Amino acid sequence: MGGQYLFNVWEIGAVISYLHDVTGITTYIIKTLTETNVKLTLALVFVAHMALWFYTRLMVLPMLIYQITTISMDFGSPIVKPFFCYMLSCLVVLHAYWFIMFVNMLSKYVKTGATEDV
Repeated sequence: MGGQYLFNVWEIGAVISYLHDVTGITTYIIKTLTETNVKLTLALVFVAHMALWFYTRLMVLPMLIYQITTISMDFGSPIVKPFFCYMLSCLVVLHAYWFIMFVNMLSKYVKTGATEDV
């Protein structure tokens, strides 16, 4: 975020922050529901969270990275833009890994009914 501010491309950082903050709502609902006995509601919110996560972080974010690579925007140095896009692409890979972990947690819940993460 600081680098986006320093290179005066804060609009990109604002959109990326917004994409990450949207799923924060369901994240905190899930954290709250794990401490209760309403496991069906927890499962429904978790499935909604997974759908929102998949859309914002695995569909929209890669599209934005592609748009950043194709637009002609001055980053001040020819090295900054490829490095910036590379780092964002690494973030997408992490999001994909975490989504696989979500799928594993949901399948464990469906098979055993356990909501504890291992």
